[in-house]
Amino acid sequence: MGRSHALSGAVVWLGSCALAAGLGARPAVGTVVVGAAVTAGGALLPDVDHPGSVIARSLGPVTRLIARGTAAGAAALRTASCRCCTGRGGHRAVTHTLLFAVAAGLLVSLLCWLGGDIAAAVVAGLATALATRGALRKRTRGAYGAAAAGLFVGLMAAALPGPVAGWWWVGLPLGLGCLVHSLGDALTFTRVPLLWPIRIRGCRWAPLGMWAPLRFRTGSAAELLLIVPALILLGAVSAWTLVTS
Repeated sequence: MGRSHALSGAVVWLGSCALAAGLGARPAVGTVVVGAAVTAGGALLPDVDHPGSVIARSLGPVTRLIARGTAAGAAALRTASCRCCTGRGGHRAVTHTLLFAVAAGLLVSLLCWLGGDIAAAVVAGLATALATRGALRKRTRGAYGAAAAGLFVGLMAAALPGPVAGWWWVGLPLGLGCLVHSLGDALTFTRVPLLWPIRIRGCRWAPLGMWAPLRFRTGSAAELLLIVPALILLGAVSAWTLVTS
């Protein structure tokens, strides 16, 4: 679902900006572009708990090692915090929770508040590179294309006039992207423990998701023929609203 996650992240940010424009606010170009890029990249971040994910392959052995460590740590946390979850592994665990999305957003906000333009450019560039790798097909996916896209948006973030209030807000699209990812996974049969560590029916890792008849499998026809086209349409409408407002 890498492509769907990246697309949904960007579309949610564009939709939010379009809504703000409809209410009378006029988001700056930098806010729209940088925010969409960061949300798209952030929407791939929760899968850092899976060694075969897009983010795990993004920087070769380095990110694969990080992914394996994250998966092992998440599995240990799940086993230690709930007796009924022993042996379930680390994928779709702590990184697929509301708490993780909030924590990731706050951390990036702090980094960008302290680091200013440089930190914002680095976050935007890395997020764009990650989103590009997730959006392209496997045959055409390559480090050069992702690096070029990331460099472009990173330089744009550095060149555009910084917001009067600073770049602390970059954590908002990052956290939003993480949440969008988890909500997207909640539409599938596996679901996610979104409200961890709250106990639900005696389990801290109780999977939450869509009503069973409406769930779909990752990579299924429902995702490719319904979800992706709907996201593209919503993104196009949001972009048109922003351009014409």
